[in-house]
Amino acid sequence: MKTIIINGSPKGNARNSNTRIISEEFVRGMKTPCDIKCIANSDLEELAHHIEKYDTVIIILPLYIHAMPGIMMNFIEHLKPASIQGKYLGFIIQAGFVETAQEKYVERYFASLAKQLNYNYLGTVSKGEAAGIYMFPKMFKKVLKKINDLGKIYEETHAFDQNIIEELGKPYELSKIQTFLFQLLCDLGLNNVGWHKMLRQNHAFDKRLDRPFL
Repeated sequence: MKTIIINGSPKGNARNSNTRIISEEFVRGMKTPCDIKCIANSDLEELAHHIEKYDTVIIILPLYIHAMPGIMMNFIEHLKPASIQGKYLGFIIQAGFVETAQEKYVERYFASLAKQLNYNYLGTVSKGEAAGIYMFPKMFKKVLKKINDLGKIYEETHAFDQNIIEELGKPYELSKIQTFLFQLLCDLGLNNVGWHKMLRQNHAFDKRLDRPFL
């Protein structure tokens, strides 16, 4: 079956796009890599028409504070119901939140969306705590290996492997001990190490507490 990957990040193919990294790793697992198209800087009507040529569409996107990027929502508005039966629509979500429980409402929406568009629902893969992939790639080697395996198995079976979905989806919710440790990291300021590094790189560290809209 002919598959296309849609990169739903507003960052597109930028170096610091976690969605780009995940998309490329998914495709790298395939013997015959499929096409990847970015929503960013695309004519959305043309792109929506283009995907009609494919049997399966897999949309990979970030969540920003529980929400899809505006450009992704705009793209969805351009999608038309499939004119023939037997097509598939799947999603891979990456988000900064640790608990994937916070992504479940989007998964329910995607299942409904696939039905509205006359696609078979391939499923949704969720990966939390993914904001640092491009900043700390060595820390995410195991995660990216699972994404690679996901692509490999998808090509062989035309399905998302449930075991990998479960592994990537951990933790669904933090345990009491994990919550305590996470709170301790926050109290010590260690949870902001990556964020502060990025602010310094962009010469914005001294302005991090500014409140320009108040």
